[in-house]
Amino acid sequence: MTRVFLICSGLGHIQRGYESFTKECFEALATDPALDITLFQGRETSISNAIALWNLPRNHAFTKQVAGLFSKYLTFGDPYFLEQASFCFSLIPYLHLKKPDVILFSDFALGTMLWHWRRMTKLPYRLLFSNGAPNGPPFSRMDHVQHLTPIHYQAALDAGEPVSKHSLIPYGIQINQEYSPLASDERDALRQKLELLIDRPLILSVAAINNTHKRMDYLIREVASLPEPRPYLLLLGQMEQESLEVLQLGNQLLGAEHFQAKTVSSAEVADYYKVADLYVLASLSEGFGRVLLEAMGHGLPCLVHDYGVSRHVLKDHGFFADFTTAGALTKLIQSVLDQVDNEAKNVRHQVVYDRFSWDKLAPAYAQMIHQCAAETN
Repeated sequence: MTRVFLICSGLGHIQRGYESFTKECFEALATDPALDITLFQGRETSISNAIALWNLPRNHAFTKQVAGLFSKYLTFGDPYFLEQASFCFSLIPYLHLKKPDVILFSDFALGTMLWHWRRMTKLPYRLLFSNGAPNGPPFSRMDHVQHLTPIHYQAALDAGEPVSKHSLIPYGIQINQEYSPLASDERDALRQKLELLIDRPLILSVAAINNTHKRMDYLIREVASLPEPRPYLLLLGQMEQESLEVLQLGNQLLGAEHFQAKTVSSAEVADYYKVADLYVLASLSEGFGRVLLEAMGHGLPCLVHDYGVSRHVLKDHGFFADFTTAGALTKLIQSVLDQVDNEAKNVRHQVVYDRFSWDKLAPAYAQMIHQCAAETN
């Protein structure tokens, strides 16, 4: 039996793709009789048999104060690094007591810390890096690397990385095999429960509430350019330093009665997908874009910037435009809202199930873990 540590310092603190992936990966593999898998998280959650480790959460005021004391040091002045370092410190006793064969992680800095600890202690664990950011080669401190798209997998090989060290497996997602949309009255009732008392189309974007990467300002301006009555714009995601600017712009251009931004738990997000009419991800680049699977799995048309990763994930079932151009998203929204195709919703759901469900991908993940455990330096 292969002993596996699945670790994520943000799980319980942050709503990101890393955290959702880690949680679902654990649940998908926990019943595999050939794996003895332990989940380590940054904060207590409802996940059974998971271990919460003490750490300095990146968003807590105390962590930011500590980081401020080291502001002249680029690394130690980063609250995210402090979270990783404190989490790693708390993990060390378990490394010596349980002696894992493989450690699966998504945070590159945390993996680097574990590499240094292994070098000092000679513990035999193997480091399996799920490259969701993504990071580029070389991967000298990782024993095996999971790439989510052919683009990043090929980039590693083109840089001279050995083929045996790399696997191409996408993110998995929890999704039922059958598509079960809400009836019209059920949808109205759920909107009322969610306090979305609107009689117009609902545009949803699930991403960190910022302008730099997720480009919420572009999304707001493009929706504001639509003729009235405009769709309602709902942003769900982690609040960050830039979030206040996003809120101010949304209220200014759309008005509080047509715009909302908030953070909800990952368990609650599904209800918002069920009542939305379309999904927009305004970023110009993503390591994968796991939220696209969530949205498309609920039958939603996904509107995205046209580039290699989005084309790979959505194939012929997405709606693409050049989001570097003002007005491009506005036109795309108008075009998609004019298309009402219930059969397409079912097709989108089925595509996600066939390509990305844990039912389909769990065996590949288990095989990758066993391969990593068997490899030697």
